[in-house]
Amino acid sequence: MKKMGSRGWIISLLMLCLVVVLAACGSKTGNNPSNSPSNNPGSSSNSETPAATNNGEEKKNVTLTFVASQNWVNKGSKVDSELIEAFTKETGIKVDLQVVPDDQYANVLKTKMTSGEVPDIFMVGAGSGAHKYLPEKYFADLSNEEWVSRYAPYAKAGTTINDKISGFMTWNVDGWGILYNKELFAKHDLQVPKTMEELMQVADALKAAGIETPLYMVGKEAWYWAIWFSQFGPKAAEANPGLYDKLNNQEMKFADVKEFESFLAEFKTLYDKGYFGKNSLSNAWDSSYEAMGTGKSAMIMMYQSYQGEVAEKYADSKANEWEMFPIPLAGNDMYSHSAGGNMRVAYKDSKNLDSVKQFFDFMAKPENLNTFYDGRPDLQSNPSFTDVAGKPSQAGKTILENAPGGQGLDMEYGLLYWDNTIIGKYIQELMLGSKTPIQVLEAIDNDRKKLFDAQNQ
Repeated sequence: MKKMGSRGWIISLLMLCLVVVLAACGSKTGNNPSNSPSNNPGSSSNSETPAATNNGEEKKNVTLTFVASQNWVNKGSKVDSELIEAFTKETGIKVDLQVVPDDQYANVLKTKMTSGEVPDIFMVGAGSGAHKYLPEKYFADLSNEEWVSRYAPYAKAGTTINDKISGFMTWNVDGWGILYNKELFAKHDLQVPKTMEELMQVADALKAAGIETPLYMVGKEAWYWAIWFSQFGPKAAEANPGLYDKLNNQEMKFADVKEFESFLAEFKTLYDKGYFGKNSLSNAWDSSYEAMGTGKSAMIMMYQSYQGEVAEKYADSKANEWEMFPIPLAGNDMYSHSAGGNMRVAYKDSKNLDSVKQFFDFMAKPENLNTFYDGRPDLQSNPSFTDVAGKPSQAGKTILENAPGGQGLDMEYGLLYWDNTIIGKYIQELMLGSKTPIQVLEAIDNDRKKLFDAQNQ
């Protein structure tokens, strides 16, 4: 082998360096996000555009599946879809929003979970209601996300499960009560009822004045009947100290609570006396706006921002002036409220978890939060984030004034394994006469026992 001189060594070394530099440049050009169309202000996004994730990696053709109940998104406006579109435009990440009818949502979501088709994002109730979806198995830990530091205290508490932040919430603390048309009450010289007897007197007076449906019932929706019952939780807990803990620890049953039986019996009396009008079990949600907005009904059990929705549809209704009082059945004089409503959850084993977190980061930007709440005035009375100013309704102000017994957390958000749709169907059966109050309570107990047993296996 011929020995190479010093000049030859130098030339060879230079050639080797040139090859290495060219190879490095080629690699950098092919992988640098700054050279991709999605990062060029002058270019538009498309399905082939890489989307940068939180850790700087690139993903192509990312589509997040997002499953939600019908009344939880795009209600009254398309702000959810509009923000999703803006997110896709900014990042290239698509979001497939799948909306499920309210009365089918729980079953559809559970089916997806058990079949291994868990969405990247799904919505559940905050507080104890989230436990039925097995947080440890399915919920990602979001405790270290920046936006958590900007949560309102109730939002942080409502999304905390097993000492971890498990949801992204843009809801608000709200409560349900009986909203009444203040003008109609004044016209017929009626006062806010504080007892079941007074409520029946008001309803009788309204019927005598030609108002056939004094209290509009959204009877077609099974979950709506359960919302009525849920509001009675704080008063029942006042009579039974530690009630929620005892029910959640299987130390007590619904059927043991006499106050529950009394509430359901009086609820049935309202139905039997026709105060909900004819064929109330067929009344749809959308029909409530006309009934209240045109004065065909004087009262409705609703959440606090509902009056604003009526005002938008019926400008002459003076709905923004309407007021609210607690459901006065079985001695109730308390205001019951949620733990903050609903939250978006990230599936912990999603292959797109980084992209989901990027979506939550986008939604949590102050400007996007303000856009969201501007489009959802029904959620603006007490927003989840401190970045947004609250705008309480007249109903929200007056229900507190009409609740001398104080306030507390309703059963939907305070009890494990509470299912509005299932419980509501039992109450519908009560109205139709195929169940008694105690049978409704026993059915709830049987369902909860099965779920507790399954959890303990």
